[in-house]
Amino acid sequence: MTSDAELMRLELENQIAGNRAFVAGDPAVAARYGTSFETVAGLNCSTCRVWDHPLFNRVIGAGVLAPLDERGLDTIVAHYSGKTCNVEVYEGITPEGLVATLERAGFAKSEHGLQAHGLESDREPPARATGATVRKISPAEHTHFGELVRDGFDMAADSELGRFFVDLTVASLRALGERGAGFIASIDGQDAGTGQLVLTEQVAGCYSGSVLARFRGKGIQHALIAARVREGLRRGRRIFISQTDPDSPSGHNLHDLGFRTLYRATWYTRQA
Repeated sequence: MTSDAELMRLELENQIAGNRAFVAGDPAVAARYGTSFETVAGLNCSTCRVWDHPLFNRVIGAGVLAPLDERGLDTIVAHYSGKTCNVEVYEGITPEGLVATLERAGFAKSEHGLQAHGLESDREPPARATGATVRKISPAEHTHFGELVRDGFDMAADSELGRFFVDLTVASLRALGERGAGFIASIDGQDAGTGQLVLTEQVAGCYSGSVLARFRGKGIQHALIAARVREGLRRGRRIFISQTDPDSPSGHNLHDLGFRTLYRATWYTRQA
């Protein structure tokens, strides 16, 4: 079995691959929405002009993938000039000295963050009777997949954010190519939910797990998680990861299929 420290490193590297494809997979799309994914002070940093959500404006892996000292933090703050900067702090893992450095620089602990989950297995998850069928999509369905992701995350009401989700989802699928895959779940012939797979050397990452509101509570998430694990096994991966809001139904669905919590991250924020 892989150590927890190594699992965390592999999980973060998969996140980085998925985030890079999403926000910087297509230069024209990135220019349209002001998104970027750059290495600053040895750490991966994402930015987004049209949406200030920390998930798209954050520093990943500080104190875990690479050290961060005061000089490096100054460089990162300058990179986010005019924007809110969010540095992930991993509870019980990030060095206390780094947390103190962030606080001295004006960063404050927010109420928001994410939970990372992992599964190490060479077996398919147990079958569950859900009534859902899951198909792996072709490039012809990339836009439809993006529209389902938008609607599954309840973003359709905001026209700009809705377009953002569709365009960046399509860009990520195209950028990943054979290193990724998209899945759509259907019930009674109606498309109801999505799941995306991001492959790095050892890891299969499960992303974009969304379900349309009228189909929730029908086991669709379970079906989509299981489909991605099966695909990852078929393609030689034995480590599976995903991220959710803390203590969320999505996290419980992952745990139902054998995942466990790897860590909890909180965003330390410095306002623009």
